[in-house]
Amino acid sequence: MIVDERGDRRAPLLVEPAADEHPAFSPDGRWLVVASRRDRRDEGTSLWVVPAVAEASPVRLTDGPARDLDPVWTPDGRAIVFASDRGGGGDLDLYRLPIAVDAGGPRAAGPPEPLTDDPGHELAPSLAGDRLVFQLISVDPARSVIAERLADGHIVALTDGPTDGSPALAPDGRRLAYVTPRVRADGGRDLDVVVLDPDATAGEATGLAIEATDEGAPAWSVDGRWLFATSIVRDTEGAPVLSSVIHVDSRARAPRVRMLRDRVGAIPRLGVALAPTVLDAAALAGNPDYLTALAEAVAALAAERAEAERARATGDR
Repeated sequence: MIVDERGDRRAPLLVEPAADEHPAFSPDGRWLVVASRRDRRDEGTSLWVVPAVAEASPVRLTDGPARDLDPVWTPDGRAIVFASDRGGGGDLDLYRLPIAVDAGGPRAAGPPEPLTDDPGHELAPSLAGDRLVFQLISVDPARSVIAERLADGHIVALTDGPTDGSPALAPDGRRLAYVTPRVRADGGRDLDVVVLDPDATAGEATGLAIEATDEGAPAWSVDGRWLFATSIVRDTEGAPVLSSVIHVDSRARAPRVRMLRDRVGAIPRLGVALAPTVLDAAALAGNPDYLTALAEAVAALAAERAEAERARATGDR
């Protein structure tokens, strides 16, 4: 779905929606790549590319039975980096798919080239400048950290884990947002988005951390000003009640988390792919305070469920 800075729905992106995941814009903003189950009879996904216009038709980029996940474009737009188990053995590794663009749009210009081959899984790549970071999951012992592939192919860990994931490099390649669990004041645990910022003052808190909700899927605007994420509120059993896209102005003196909410009402949303254009700051600043909007949305959902239950009870009599 294409939405604007206020969260209003403008048009469906794909003419035939399917199980499409992890969209990512090309650097020129003309195309999106997605991992999709379309034309698959199993639970795997292949890579497809689609024009960044309303109701477009996607074209398949990768074939075969492999699971191809988490695609991102290289900064020059000449390749797509993604995770895949095509190497065999069930492990996920990172690959680089060269891309050429002709009159028919982007197409694979050669076979995928392996970038990593570590024991365990490498997934969720993020690129900025000449940096490539990703989530590295080891099996024995079980541990997930954020790691970086250096120019010589060596891999170094950037975080200690043990359950860090979903890295997102800011466009300048300096700041790194990622997801990690935190212990709340009441002793419970939830997921927060934290930012490694070499320019931050010692002790300065950055990121997106909302008490009693899970934050994930961080994404930066092209100018590095706005940090977006998905926030999920759960019931007492841990089941998701509502997912929302939230954002914060990283340049603000007192950053305030706001909800990207359609004005016809909050709807469940997971993740966001940001077009490589400077976003409307006034529109984003005018979005509602997240906790206020969340309380309203949860109350509305509770009322809808209560009304549905009353209607069901009446119909049963």
